[in-house]
Amino acid sequence: MTQKDKLIKKIKDAKTADFDDIHLLLTQLGFDYRCRGSHYTYVKDSYVIGITRHGQQVKTIYLKNVQDLLDNMGL
Repeated sequence: MTQKDKLIKKIKDAKTADFDDIHLLLTQLGFDYRCRGSHYTYVKDSYVIGITRHGQQVKTIYLKNVQDLLDNMGL
């Protein structure tokens, strides 16, 4: 199991997650991102996801959006 696979499993099973873990996973999956203050937007092909950074932890709604995105991508 690769580090990326472990990170995918960790995020899909999580109730809370660190922003750095989500950022690392999305960039490893090939997402480009732009940052405007605390707002990060990740784009890859037809997939677009926005995450707002509030400290180290990601709010639950953004974690749920990332988990749904991973499901939609078939991961």
